[in-house]
Amino acid sequence: MKQLHQIWIALLLLVSLTVQAQGLSENQRLLGYIQTDSITVKDGAFGEAGTYSIGAVLTPRILSAYAGCKVVGLRMAASLDLGRARTFIYNIEASGQLTAVVEQRQRLYNGWNNVFFNGDGYVIQGNESLFFGFDYTETAEMVSAEQGGLCGYGQDTDDGFYLYGNYGQGMGLYSISGVGCLCVQLIVDVSSLPAKDLDLLDIDAGFKYKQPGEDVDVLVALANVGREQIASYKLGYQLDGQQPVYTDFTSSLRSGQDDAWLFSFALPKDVAIGQHELKVFVADVEGKSIHEKSKNDTVKATFAVYHDKLSRSKVYMEIYSDQTSPYVPWLDDGVKLLTSSNSALAVVNVQRPGMPLAVPEAAYLHDLYAYSWPTFTVNRSYFPGEANIAYDMNDYLPVIGAEMTAGIIGDMLYQDLLSPAFASIDLKADLDAASRQLSVVATGQLLPEASAIYGDLALTLMVVEDSVTAVQYYYDTVKNRTAANSNYLHNHVLRGYMTAPVGDVIESAENSYSMSRTLTLNSAWNADHISVVALLTKQADKVTEENVLDVDVINCNTARPQLTSGIHAVKATTGSLRYFTLDGKAVEHPAHGIYLQRNADGTVRKVAVK
Repeated sequence: MKQLHQIWIALLLLVSLTVQAQGLSENQRLLGYIQTDSITVKDGAFGEAGTYSIGAVLTPRILSAYAGCKVVGLRMAASLDLGRARTFIYNIEASGQLTAVVEQRQRLYNGWNNVFFNGDGYVIQGNESLFFGFDYTETAEMVSAEQGGLCGYGQDTDDGFYLYGNYGQGMGLYSISGVGCLCVQLIVDVSSLPAKDLDLLDIDAGFKYKQPGEDVDVLVALANVGREQIASYKLGYQLDGQQPVYTDFTSSLRSGQDDAWLFSFALPKDVAIGQHELKVFVADVEGKSIHEKSKNDTVKATFAVYHDKLSRSKVYMEIYSDQTSPYVPWLDDGVKLLTSSNSALAVVNVQRPGMPLAVPEAAYLHDLYAYSWPTFTVNRSYFPGEANIAYDMNDYLPVIGAEMTAGIIGDMLYQDLLSPAFASIDLKADLDAASRQLSVVATGQLLPEASAIYGDLALTLMVVEDSVTAVQYYYDTVKNRTAANSNYLHNHVLRGYMTAPVGDVIESAENSYSMSRTLTLNSAWNADHISVVALLTKQADKVTEENVLDVDVINCNTARPQLTSGIHAVKATTGSLRYFTLDGKAVEHPAHGIYLQRNADGTVRKVAVK
């Protein structure tokens, strides 16, 4: 846990608001991932001539502290004279579309460049995400000399370097690695900020499930977002409604400086099972309990306490796939190795909306989890210290091979397989060969923890198909280009739901439950390759960014349908029933034998006429 916290501290401290820069006024600061004027990587290049829109991204977690401040310019470094180039700020819409809010052309020279906007600049709202940077033109001469004009600082980090354009997966932002953080910053006028203001930026209380008496390690990120230095401050934490605990800090924080507070406390041994809330807050700044506050003076973390647990039937891997992404086959190779040797793994491939194999009802999963394609979640659960719930291995898939891919993913899956479950799932699935009707019965036991932690539970039943032939793009290493394979075999493809996509609430009695559902298989699906995947989650009418951490997968199981003949002994009758031979010919008065019986409601079953 402490190792994770140390990594997280390092990432948080990459965001910096600094004043030490030539050409800035007293009320202007630099906001970005570059802490100093140092450049640790020079002469970076893409290796192919062209013009590239490059920059970094700042999210509401950072920008919220500067709501009302005006961005008056950009600052960037280059290792060559780049000529006249477009500088820009884009607003990243909720849909993923980028809208330019500031654009200005200016000559960029070797070294650091200050670009001040001619117009009104941009006023930070605090709830937006911004992509900011410049157009970098790499010439044929740069490619030939293997020397470009890109400058980077430090280590690669989330949001530190992006490329904007259409590069195989549609128009969007593509993460760039190998250079560190791109040397680009916002120049911000902070005149509207309070003189002294301390913000709490984030909190990490470790894994979601804890037991009574357990030591809880907590990491809180904080920053001086005021205009002046803070000499001392006091922070407090409070578990549920208990008495707050305070800590005094006498180390000073300059304007714009980030810091972190790591502390531990023991859960009471008599703490109740269920959800609990930890609140961390700013108690005072320089001895004043009432100071110029902002909306970021408090952060909260929730976790669940349990006494008893069950073992998980299987661990769930949900892949957000894309038939146009050349990375998918590399990930598929690793998953194939995993599933061939691990019966405790359930996999579902959810295709990106707009793809031929996409299921419209599953589009919300991409909105919640996918920021690149392919990405995947493990039990839809959040791992402490990660920037996202989903994982993205695309930078490594082309070079590490299927065995290493399987090994990395396998470690994640094994860890979640050992996490506690509080309800069981047993599945029985039958398939009527004649009518293609799939019948599923799910049963299980519930521990008291299930309702105490989650409230009502929901069961999601999904129909999945293997060996589906459809187009998939891949990278042709011989021709060194992306190509399409029209006969690619897709496995674990989500075909449809037997419940609502977010699950149907389960009816329980005496700590047990049972649910039955039926579905007639689509004629295009191969019944021999069908399986059912069942998930237990917290019941929610809708899953959003606000409650997504509460709807991780509690338990998971799979079942292959048992084939039933569907033959029923009946007496020969007439009326609304119609009979056909097995090759489809209508029969007015069936003799003894096996026939297809069409009922008045249009359903068909196989019968034996006596």
